[in-house]
Amino acid sequence: MALNVREEILHVESLVGENSAQTVLQTTLDLSSSAPSIGRVVWVRGTAVVNDAAAASDKVNLDGYIDLTLVYAAEDFEDGSVSYQVIPYRQAIAFSDYVEVIGAEEGMLVHTKVDLLGIEWELQADQRAVNVDVLVQFSARVKQQSRIQAVTNASVKPPKKLAVDEEIFTIESLLKPVTTALGVNQELILPETAEPIGFILDCQAKPEIEEAIINQEQITVKGNLNVHLIYVDENGNIHSSAFKNAFPYTVSVPNESKVTDLKVNPEVRAEIKADLNAPNSISLVGDLRFKVDLIESKQVRLIFDLTGSGGCVVESRTEPVMLDHLVNEKVQQATAQGVLELSGSYPPIREIVGSEGKVLNYDFRVDDDKVLVEGSISIEFAYLAYIEDEHKPLYWAAFSNAVPFQQVIAIGGVQPGMIAELEIAVTNLKLDLINRETIEADITYRSRLKVTEPVQRDVVVEAIEVPPLEAEPPTVTYVFVHEADTLWKLSRQYHTSLETILEANSWLREREQQRLMPGDKLCIPRKVW
Repeated sequence: MALNVREEILHVESLVGENSAQTVLQTTLDLSSSAPSIGRVVWVRGTAVVNDAAAASDKVNLDGYIDLTLVYAAEDFEDGSVSYQVIPYRQAIAFSDYVEVIGAEEGMLVHTKVDLLGIEWELQADQRAVNVDVLVQFSARVKQQSRIQAVTNASVKPPKKLAVDEEIFTIESLLKPVTTALGVNQELILPETAEPIGFILDCQAKPEIEEAIINQEQITVKGNLNVHLIYVDENGNIHSSAFKNAFPYTVSVPNESKVTDLKVNPEVRAEIKADLNAPNSISLVGDLRFKVDLIESKQVRLIFDLTGSGGCVVESRTEPVMLDHLVNEKVQQATAQGVLELSGSYPPIREIVGSEGKVLNYDFRVDDDKVLVEGSISIEFAYLAYIEDEHKPLYWAAFSNAVPFQQVIAIGGVQPGMIAELEIAVTNLKLDLINRETIEADITYRSRLKVTEPVQRDVVVEAIEVPPLEAEPPTVTYVFVHEADTLWKLSRQYHTSLETILEANSWLREREQQRLMPGDKLCIPRKVW
């Protein structure tokens, strides 16, 4: 035979659908009997954790919880200073909900995200409990993972000729997610000029991933932990301190694939608390929890049709295939500016001591060689106020969709109708006071964009050069099966049909998908088809 064919088993993914759903979750935060009554709630902040997410019929089920932290000023104070209280409520709200995704089925691959869009609270009349409403957005993306056989290369020896209808695709497929954790026990010392710590009000630990290194044995993730601290000094005054690169970390997970040509998508979440060691130092204690997706990424040639000439007769079998072809991807950084005006419900600002920005609302459109993005950034900040009662200076202000932004991401090869996956995160937020009621916001954000094209085509999964029909073929031929043999190939090679071979070898019908095994002995009636 002059035909040379390469068949491969390919792992492919195709987007089934994605959707978001919003709901309001409610709870009541009760004080313990030993805690002082609440004079004023300063803030209630939350963190969502997804324990489990799984696809079901036309939906994705999510289970998890929300941790809440209550900071308040006590009702009674002595010696002209306010008593601040910090009370964590672990798993304050449990959720079990779903997002509708038409076409989803059990066993499909899911990616989920939970965003806390806003938290509102109301102090009860007895000042011993707080009613809390949390506006939550659940997002889910569902993909179908498939294992397909395809002919990825075909050639013939001259003088025979072969016409090939083919195209090259870039396919990505999640091999497996790997999880691990790294314990943290790190001492942080305040600058010499800082006031001593009397009491910690808030400690935000935000991990950043700097690089991922891949070798045959393991994947190593390196990064840093940035920490922002708000505290009360020994005189009752409030201060803040930032620790850049407070905890450099390195963590490794096994590379079970033993392949170095991988892409990895690492995620890290901090479960950290701050303990006061001494007036000038704290200890960070807890864990960094990692999830590392190992992704196979490769270019493959798929063949849609084979036609022989010059004495070469080729038969091919095709099957429909659905896959997402990676067109291009890009990371782009941009800036946005805006002005925030305090409403009458907030007292005037003396000093901002902590802030956070999130991109929770955005939309995008794929155009020729670019993606147009439009959205807004929500901003929250803690500040010290100018008020007549100087015993209660700490306040929390929240501005939903405060700073609008537009971004054009130039990315070659993309066209309308393609599918974009976009994630936007604020990387730096700077707030400057213009006056006591006006703040200027300068924001840096990073967009991670991946554009894919859904492909639905019939591709060649088997091909064989058909030998000329013998003038007087035997009635029956017995063959021993080789590794590359299939029923379809044998039927073409011996000019018969699948059903004829099955009728002569009825034991094959008892096997799963009537699969041949090397060494099987087949009886092949030579019936012309």
